Amino acid sequence: MNRPLPDRGTSRPATAQAPDTIAAEKSGLRAIVRQRLAALAPSHRESQSQRIQSRLAASPDWQRAQLILGFASLPDEPSLLPFLLDQAKAGQPIALPRWDPTLNEYRPARLVPGAELTPGPFKVWEPPADAPAASFEQLDLVLVPGLAFDRSGRRLGRGKGYFDRLLARTPCARRWGVAFDVQIVDRVPAAPHDLNVHLLVTAGLWWPVIPAD
Repeated sequence: MNRPLPDRGTSRPATAQAPDTIAAEKSGLRAIVRQRLAALAPSHRESQSQRIQSRLAASPDWQRAQLILGFASLPDEPSLLPFLLDQAKAGQPIALPRWDPTLNEYRPARLVPGAELTPGPFKVWEPPADAPAASFEQLDLVLVPGLAFDRSGRRLGRGKGYFDRLLARTPCARRWGVAFDVQIVDRVPAAPHDLNVHLLVTAGLWWPVIPAD
């Protein structure tokens, strides 16, 4: 049986900050990182995405994972979907988030080779309604998108909280943050409830995080 990973997965800011202050800092950092991403040439996006894919595929932890939750990338995120489809065809167990309108949340669904994906309510590709569901407990590796990460594993999302709620349901899974190099910053503002990643993966970085003090 999988056991919850150590509590280093929870953010622990060095000093307490008011929620309004943290929210303002997050908003400012989102604007900065979005500018960086907008300046990233398409050729650099493609080359960095390919390097990230190669890093993932070569990892022994990836190869022996029982079920990996990936994500279908937004335009300003590293491209993963073609790679994940190829991995599923090769026999690697892969799931993607699928929107559950009755629960108003994302839940994992298996990526079935040959099955057509469908655009979800937020225009993100996801498995069709008839794709087999997966339980959160089955996941042992989760690829985590974000606007920014720091080397302590703190993550800055897009402010909606959808992926945060999904991560909160996967305490036994290793969480790997996947990003372009320009998305790694000195410090991500975080609240005590924000969940960290355990590893950062970029084109130039394979970084097991050091827990924040």
